Amino acid sequence: MTERHEIETALWEEFHRLNETHFVGTLRLSELLVSTRKKYGGYCQPQKRRIVVSWQAFLDHGWDETLITFRHEVAHLVHPNHSAAFWALAEKLGCPPDRKKALPPKDRSAYGWWRYAYECPGCHARVYRRKRLTRSSCARCDRKFNPQFLLHPVKTLEMTVD
Repeated sequence: MTERHEIETALWEEFHRLNETHFVGTLRLSELLVSTRKKYGGYCQPQKRRIVVSWQAFLDHGWDETLITFRHEVAHLVHPNHSAAFWALAEKLGCPPDRKKALPPKDRSAYGWWRYAYECPGCHARVYRRKRLTRSSCARCDRKFNPQFLLHPVKTLEMTVD
């Protein structure tokens, strides 16, 4: 069975390969983690030079998916947004151009995907969150905070834990 540290080691090797191949060794990464807390995908903190990928996503989808996510996050070290330049670099690093998001967990209910549901009084759109919202308004109805479209709780779930 593959251990988390083995995945971290393999991702460090991939980082060094990408760095030498595409950045002539100039790209810096201070920390790389395979997290049991992150349920899918990954994230990059460019200012801290830190990348975190999900252990659960590796278990659900395997090495190839983890590698795609990691390469996506490496591109964020250069372009912290999702600009055209970011997507061009991500594709150059080996991310498929048709993949804009990480694959979701196979079983969302197994670890309490969301606990709270909110509804907009204007468009009746539902918003789901793991954490409780305080004074949030519907972004579909108004891009800025607008009390007229204040989200109201409609359902609270207890988190399920295996």
